[in-house]
Amino acid sequence: MSKPSVLIIGGGVFGTSTAYHLSQRGYDSVTVLDRFDAPSKDSAATDLNKVIRVDYPEPLYTKLGLEALDAWKDPNSVLSGLYHESGVMFSGEEPTRAYLETTRKTMVQAGRKGVRYMERDEIAQRWSAVTGKFPNWVNLWSPAGGWVPSAEALLRMANDARANGAKYIFGDAGYARRLVYDGNNKCIGAISNDGTFHQADVVVVATGANTATLVEAKKEVEAQCSAICVIQLTPQEVAKYKDMPVMSNLEQGMFSLFSASKTRFNNATGIIFPPVEGGLVKLISCRAITNYENKILPGTSILHSAGDYPFDGCPKEIEDGVRSFVRDTVPELADHPFISTKLCWDGVAKDLNFRVCPYPNVDGLYIATIGSNHGFKFLPVIGKYVVDMLEGNLGKEWSDLWAWKDGSVSEGKPSPHPLPLRDLSELDDWKEKHAAGRGKLPWTWSRL
Repeated sequence: MSKPSVLIIGGGVFGTSTAYHLSQRGYDSVTVLDRFDAPSKDSAATDLNKVIRVDYPEPLYTKLGLEALDAWKDPNSVLSGLYHESGVMFSGEEPTRAYLETTRKTMVQAGRKGVRYMERDEIAQRWSAVTGKFPNWVNLWSPAGGWVPSAEALLRMANDARANGAKYIFGDAGYARRLVYDGNNKCIGAISNDGTFHQADVVVVATGANTATLVEAKKEVEAQCSAICVIQLTPQEVAKYKDMPVMSNLEQGMFSLFSASKTRFNNATGIIFPPVEGGLVKLISCRAITNYENKILPGTSILHSAGDYPFDGCPKEIEDGVRSFVRDTVPELADHPFISTKLCWDGVAKDLNFRVCPYPNVDGLYIATIGSNHGFKFLPVIGKYVVDMLEGNLGKEWSDLWAWKDGSVSEGKPSPHPLPLRDLSELDDWKEKHAAGRGKLPWTWSRL
């Protein structure tokens, strides 16, 4: 029996992983639509690097994280060699202590070795370059974690899917603007920005922060962004800081070191050779920003697209917060100039779970998205679960976790990010300030 044709809207983590796993299972008619060629500029994964961890208060995500970690480490994987095991330090003050303790207990129950709290003096003794005061912080150490150059990972998987038959369409022809339904309430495809009708037996919406522009999802998903700032180290500083772990304060920000040799990237026009040299440090603000006052769907927070606003960067208030975090962690780096800043958007559910499910009351339409700011680490494996869902074989524990909930949330679960949200419209000095980053960063390769 022939397999159905599948149209995937969105070439980020969920869409790319789904295309990859469909191609591995013999689906010979798989099409991915995205405004940008891989790695899509609007994907949260098109970034310098992302954290890989298995530390969750929810045991199912720990289980999934362990499966993904094995894939990242697999020498025969398409993603082989990208994972760097630096360990991850999770810190927080009073509002996140419950989250950290629940996470620690889950890790102990899962048999994870070495997960424990660390005092500031022990951190300084183990990593002499980490000289911050860690004021009133609780610090949870997890040795089995690290980071991956995320844009390269996304590109590798997309190219492998293409090599195995998946078709990628980008530009105006790939920019899906609305879904198309027949008279029997079945979704049969999508219309793109140039008027092209893309028809398929199965339609998968994997559009992250832009999900509400295609389906009714205002209660279910909110576009949020984390601000990214990048600094450049000298060779002497690289030598000093190269062995430190990823360090995260869930209420302030995240610090990670990216030190790599030159890497090749492909795009639609052929091959680009960005001069990715060692010594870039990425800083993240974990204080999320929304985008309710947008021009496309006012009143609903959606993506602030790189296609429409290619030169917008990090608000001044966020930059100041990032520098404050660095002063508490590695103060010697706090005043380094930012060579580039970026707003990194994702779709976030109130319960912080993904949505891998049929869309309610519509035939042929499925959701595989809403990474809730923690989806990237599952890139190697999440598409397998999406395909299981499409084939009607997703386990009940997963289908319950990832069901469409129309905004309902179970009470009592601790939050990793308790600080109030702010809207982009309320912040200052972010328009037209995008630094070029010397061509080293995935989001600054091209102005197109």
